[in-house]
Amino acid sequence: MLVTLAVSGVLLFVIWQLATTRFSPESAELQQDLDFVSGELVIIKQRMTRLQARQVVVEREAEVLRHANRILRETESERQAELSRLQSELDFYRRLAGSGGAQSGLDVYRAEIVPTESGQVFRFILTLTQNIQRASMISGRVRIDIEGTLDNRPVKLRWAQISDGETPEPAYRFKYFQQLEGYLTLPNGFDPLRLSLTLESKNQRKPVVRNFDWANLMGN
Repeated sequence: MLVTLAVSGVLLFVIWQLATTRFSPESAELQQDLDFVSGELVIIKQRMTRLQARQVVVEREAEVLRHANRILRETESERQAELSRLQSELDFYRRLAGSGGAQSGLDVYRAEIVPTESGQVFRFILTLTQNIQRASMISGRVRIDIEGTLDNRPVKLRWAQISDGETPEPAYRFKYFQQLEGYLTLPNGFDPLRLSLTLESKNQRKPVVRNFDWANLMGN
């Protein structure tokens, strides 16, 4: 395209030079040259028009391909998310059924920490499960502790230090599964490292203790 434009510019200059030059009657040969150059200029203009039209088509084809690729990536992402969701549900029901020895009793299926608009307040979501083969009501409470550092010193915060001081520790009562939610308030300057959950129940001889890295919980 650039070469064509350059050639066109040269031809236009030549035609202008020839057109502004006074020829004698004997300059028939120069007139022939002028006619030839004019014809070449017409051909070049036609070629430029075709190239411009082709460029528009190519650009449209490229945009269609880019759009199709975006749709394919979005579709693949949605498919992977759906597969992940289905796999998570399958794992959940396998755990309830106790297939493959996945679970023998009360346990924490999932723990999630969700940030809020406040940098110190976090929402917690706990999913508790019990083997479906037991088929008996179970009840108790969840003790929540957070381990971390404060002023470069290791600190373990108890429920009374991370709640509003009036809300009791989360309690559960279910047969197969239950989800518990609430809020945690961390002191300024505290860097949380690990969430410790202790499930206490009269139905259990020993409490169930599960520890989770805080960074992993934030990534859920």
